[in-house]
Amino acid sequence: MKRITQTSFLSLIFACFLLALTSSNSIAQCPNDINGSGIVDGEDLLELLSTYGMSCDGFPSFEPSISEIHYNPSTQQGSDNLWEFVEIYNHHEFGLDISGWHLADAVNATVPPNTWLESGAYAVFANDTASYNQLLPFTLVIPFSGNSSLHNSGETIRLLRADGSQSDYVEYSDYGGWPAEPDGGGPTLEWKGPVYENSLPSSWTPSNAFGGSPGSANSTWAD
Repeated sequence: MKRITQTSFLSLIFACFLLALTSSNSIAQCPNDINGSGIVDGEDLLELLSTYGMSCDGFPSFEPSISEIHYNPSTQQGSDNLWEFVEIYNHHEFGLDISGWHLADAVNATVPPNTWLESGAYAVFANDTASYNQLLPFTLVIPFSGNSSLHNSGETIRLLRADGSQSDYVEYSDYGGWPAEPDGGGPTLEWKGPVYENSLPSSWTPSNAFGGSPGSANSTWAD
């Protein structure tokens, strides 16, 4: 660990003081608000000082997760090219900059520049944005690019950071421990929640809601 000089220590104190002044009037929680109080306060400062100079290697990353997949909508709902979607969810206590993040492999889609995903918010990647823009007027809806679509028998969805490195992935299927109901039966695949590793089949369940719960808490989370 680096040794803290008097100059660097005072500089850090001053920087944190400025952050406190500028963050106290912010509506969204900022990453510097470590204790989640709504302002950058003394407790946040102590936490920063306790880790000052340490490498970020080994620290937890705060990133969104793939939370819902609608890969084979029921014919009652409509065609696949109108209703397929992949949802990501920010389950952390502060907003995340996801500008330039993208989906790859199963489908291709890129998050626009200057996109901030608030705490508890969702983004929906959709095969047809018109279908979901009407249903989700307050949700970020991002189109699949090119001829992207989700295979009904399963494939791998990768969530990549802006630099192209992998943040999350789900290799969904309609067999091998994966629920069969989302394969044309009406439900979506819903992630069970943040305590579950979403790359595992056991971490997914059919939605209670017909067509799922895009842009909102998964329908099974109340169970």
